[in-house]
Amino acid sequence: MSIRSFLAFPISGLFQEKVKNILDDLQAADADVKWVKLENIHLTIKFLGGMEENCIERVMSLLDQRCREFVPITSYLSQIGAFPDLQHPKIVWAVLDDSKQEIQRIVELLRGDIEKFGIAQDEHPFKPHLTLGRVRSSTNLKDLIQKIRQMTFEKKTEQIFDKIILYKSTLTPQGPIYDVLREYEIGKNR
Repeated sequence: MSIRSFLAFPISGLFQEKVKNILDDLQAADADVKWVKLENIHLTIKFLGGMEENCIERVMSLLDQRCREFVPITSYLSQIGAFPDLQHPKIVWAVLDDSKQEIQRIVELLRGDIEKFGIAQDEHPFKPHLTLGRVRSSTNLKDLIQKIRQMTFEKKTEQIFDKIILYKSTLTPQGPIYDVLREYEIGKNR
């Protein structure tokens, strides 16, 4: 049986509250955006797609070993942006600071290891971000863009990425449901 899954760093605590405040502010623009539920916001490492159980077990074994080699990473939100750009937004996202490229290094190592199992390479280069919403139409888009441009992050709210979660993703008409398959603490048993 195939299990749709992905790897991600979860967010928590004060950082999650900061993201909630940002979402509330952006939603006030009343733009036609499908906003991600707060409990579903995370930093995606790798989308694995539909995997057979034996392949998931190999990924779990890899993560058991690899996560011991890593150390926790501290990051913070650096800006709100959009893909492909702010003039033509399709995805609204919060960019995370990775000036030391610590997140990048972990993601590249894990992606490289997992792709050896026959899982497809990612089409786009990795950029540490949290997806906040997907634009559905141009309704009130100018108001949303203006709100994004006005956002600043003088007070840094830190997020310590100290665990990686292997999630199962079930698609429903109401949106995806994420269930934890396994949680890995970074640097445990070093």
